Amino acid sequence: MFRRKAMLTTLALAAMALAACSDKEGTTPAIETGGEIQTTVEEKIIIDQAGTEVTIPGEVNSIVSGGILPYFHTWYVATNSAKEIVGMHPNSYNAAENSILAKMAPEILNADTSFVKNGEMNVEELLNIKPDVYFELSTDEKSIEATRKAGINTVAIKAIDAAAAEPLATFNSWLQLTGEIANTTDRADKFIEVGTAVQEEIYEKIGDLTKEQKPNALMMYQLSEQAITVGGKNFFGNQWLNATGANDVAEDEVTGRKDINMEQIYEWNPDIIYLTNFTPIQPEDLYNNTIPGQDWSSVDAVKNKQVYKIPLGIYRWFPPSGDAPLMLKWLANKNQPELFNYDMNAEIKSYYKDFYDFNVTDEEVEQILHPSSDAAKY
Repeated sequence: MFRRKAMLTTLALAAMALAACSDKEGTTPAIETGGEIQTTVEEKIIIDQAGTEVTIPGEVNSIVSGGILPYFHTWYVATNSAKEIVGMHPNSYNAAENSILAKMAPEILNADTSFVKNGEMNVEELLNIKPDVYFELSTDEKSIEATRKAGINTVAIKAIDAAAAEPLATFNSWLQLTGEIANTTDRADKFIEVGTAVQEEIYEKIGDLTKEQKPNALMMYQLSEQAITVGGKNFFGNQWLNATGANDVAEDEVTGRKDINMEQIYEWNPDIIYLTNFTPIQPEDLYNNTIPGQDWSSVDAVKNKQVYKIPLGIYRWFPPSGDAPLMLKWLANKNQPELFNYDMNAEIKSYYKDFYDFNVTDEEVEQILHPSSDAAKY
C-alpha cells in the first residue's frame, strides 16, 4: 500500500504557485506546457510490514539491507537490478560473494558493509552510505528507532509473516512490498504464479500419503562442536518438509529454533538430515564423525548416507528466496524419490533462463547444488 506525492517539473514560478493546490492524496495538478504534461513523483508513502507509514523518494536509487539478511537479493529479484544496493549486512555479503548472484550482477560486490561491526549497526556509518531506503528486520526495534531518529527512511521487513506462513508466500510478500517501493510489480506476480504451480504439482502427488509413507527428516539449522541447533514448528524447515512429503521429527518438540543434545538426536533417529548454509558443516563431517564430542555413526540418516547440504543459488535456499520453486523440487526428489524425479540440472537452467534471463553452466549448477562451507557465516 502506498500514497504518492507529485510535483511538476516545469517553470519554477508555476510550480510554486500550484504547490498549495495539491489534492488530499498529495498530488499536484499538472501544467500543460507546449502540448505536454510533465509530472514526476517526488515522494510517496508506503506501509511497511510492521504497519508503519514510511515516506520514501518516489524514485529509489540507493538501498541498504541490514539484519533482514535475505532482503538484498529480494531487491534484485523484484527489479532485475543490483546497482541500487549500496550497502548490506556483512553476513549477507558473505552469501552474495559465494552465490551465483555475484556472476549475474557482479556490482553486488561493491556494497558497503562498514555500517555493521561485531553484529552491531552503526548509525553514523550508515549515514555515510546515504541510502534512500534502509531495510531492517522488523523485530530489531532498537535499530529501527535509531535509524529513523537519524532521519533515515527505514522499512521494517518480517522474517516470518504469520499471514504468509511458509517460505514461498513470505518471499512473495517481500516482492510485493519491494514492487511498490521500486515501482515494479510484474516480477512478484510471475514468482508467485510459478511457485504456486510447482507446489500444486507436488501436493497432487503427496496429498494422500500417510505418515508412515513419509520419511522422518530433520532440518539442522546450525551445527558445531559447541551447539546443535535445529528448527521446528513455525520455522522454515518445518514448512519445507511438510510441503514436500516428509515428517519433521522436531515438530512436536521444537518451536522456532532450539539447541538440543545428541540424546535427542538418537531419540528422533531421522531418516534424512538437511544441513543449512548457516553452518559450515558438510555431510562428510557426519559420515566421517569429525565433530568433537558428537557421535553420529548410529543415526539412520548417517548410516544410509542421507545427509544433504541445502543448495545456495541466487541466495541460500533454506530461508525465503527467489529460488523457492527450485527448493520445492529439490526437496521433493529427496523426500519422495519414488514419486519425483526432477532433473535438477535442467530445472535450474530453465528457471534461471526464464526468471532471471541468465544462462547457467553445468559447473555453476554443481556449485549451486553443492555449496562451499565458505558461505556459512551468519
